[in-house]
Amino acid sequence: MNGVRQLTVARRQLALFGGPEVAAVPQADRLPQVRRLVLAVRDGIHHPATLLEFLAVDQRHFSYYRQACELLRLIVIKPDRTLALTATGLRLLATAEGSEAERAVFRRAIEQGPLAYLAPLFRGFEPTAEACAEQILSTCNLAPSTALRRARTLLLWRRYLDGKTPRPATKLELPNLTPRLTKLIAHHNALAKQTALEWLCAIDPTAFEHLTGELMQAMGYLDVTVKGGSGDGGVDVEAVRIDQWEHRSSVAVQVKRYQRPIGRRIVDELIGVLARRRYSVGILVTTSDFSHQAQKAAQDEPRLQLVNGPQFVELLARHGVVVTYGRHGELVPIKNGPHPPVPTDLRN
Repeated sequence: MNGVRQLTVARRQLALFGGPEVAAVPQADRLPQVRRLVLAVRDGIHHPATLLEFLAVDQRHFSYYRQACELLRLIVIKPDRTLALTATGLRLLATAEGSEAERAVFRRAIEQGPLAYLAPLFRGFEPTAEACAEQILSTCNLAPSTALRRARTLLLWRRYLDGKTPRPATKLELPNLTPRLTKLIAHHNALAKQTALEWLCAIDPTAFEHLTGELMQAMGYLDVTVKGGSGDGGVDVEAVRIDQWEHRSSVAVQVKRYQRPIGRRIVDELIGVLARRRYSVGILVTTSDFSHQAQKAAQDEPRLQLVNGPQFVELLARHGVVVTYGRHGELVPIKNGPHPPVPTDLRN
């Protein structure tokens, strides 16, 4: 019995699982990226912007991968909305990426969880995307075009789980460590950025403002003045930027040590400061991230630049303030600097 016929039989068994969860069809098309999200959860990468950067996805696609992890029962969402690993997630990370053992964990997760009704698609002959989409339509209430996209996703899963047939060697081939090193460094940097941002949130607010001023000096800004305090008028740092034509531009910087995303109200307030006090450029820096509405407001104001937490740490490293980049592109602390001790986790 081929995969499509088996899926037709499986439709009759949907009532055994019940609930809306069974009708969900995965939208995340890369199982290695699903594994990467599980790895991030295990290692405590939870800063929103850092997590999106580590996975190289936007918020919408992150929700796809989180849904896939939930459907495979690799993670659970706790009452406080944080993510936690399941026993299946731990078993997955105990295998080598791309190994037969890893594929076996994925297959078992499909067969024994909410996606069990799709398991027949992963047996027998591989169906066409169109045939797979027809079966999805008979099971779920989706638009035909959506069903076809989901079908292609499932077939990508199947091809990954079927593995690749090794080609006979016709020339000397050595192991390529570049992909593994790239992933290792990205994983390290995600954790390092998160640790650095937690440190920035813990230091004295005035120290954070002065650190921003030091960064601006390192970036080539002139007449950098840290204002801060209750009477700063919404501007924490002032500076001057001179372009290649010797034109001077006044710059206003506001820094926000927030855990939650910055909303539109704060962006609008800084835009108002730019207009009232005739600054040429405004820069809004935060240790967190910006809401969609805040980003949209900034896009409509060409004088305003937004810098989120991970971007701020990258600027610090690029200009050698507090942190820098090692020989392999990994984030490392600058020792014996004029700042509070760098967190121990960043030194590992």
